[in-house]
Amino acid sequence: MTYFSNTQPEIILRKDREWSLIDSELCLVTDFLPLMGSTVKDGIAISSVTNVPYASINIECKKIKEKITGFICHKMDFAHLWAAFRERGVNEEKEEVLIYWSTKHYKYKILKILSASMLIILGATHLPKIVVMVCPKGTYESRANGFKWPPKQEARLFVYILVFGIKSPSWWVPDVMK
Repeated sequence: MTYFSNTQPEIILRKDREWSLIDSELCLVTDFLPLMGSTVKDGIAISSVTNVPYASINIECKKIKEKITGFICHKMDFAHLWAAFRERGVNEEKEEVLIYWSTKHYKYKILKILSASMLIILGATHLPKIVVMVCPKGTYESRANGFKWPPKQEARLFVYILVFGIKSPSWWVPDVMK
């Protein structure tokens, strides 16, 4: 007997080695789902379960055609996504949340070396890796080929370039990233 499935193939990103598939690529977050009661209080991520990711996100990336689910394992990345979705709130009719995941944009050379070494040896790094942006709806689609984050470009300047013309975009950049 043959069984057919109509489900679309899915890519799961948990370890940094897996996330590197979309390093520096613009991605659209379609769902943000905190896991196991994870929350943020006074800017600090709180979870009663320490061996489970803080959240999962469903994302679209122009580079990848399959459905992508990413697990958020760093507390600062979780806090920034929480700030965008839960604290600030997203008007889904007018706004969308975009992210860049990267291990190549740290401020200091030693962090870049440490991150690259840990990624090779352990498959993961302990540093935050996600820049979160709330942008006008359609920003993601208006970038026909995506909008790759150049290695030497500073995050804040790059966000302004991405959402040029917006007076006060909302974004969250980890302190260790430039």
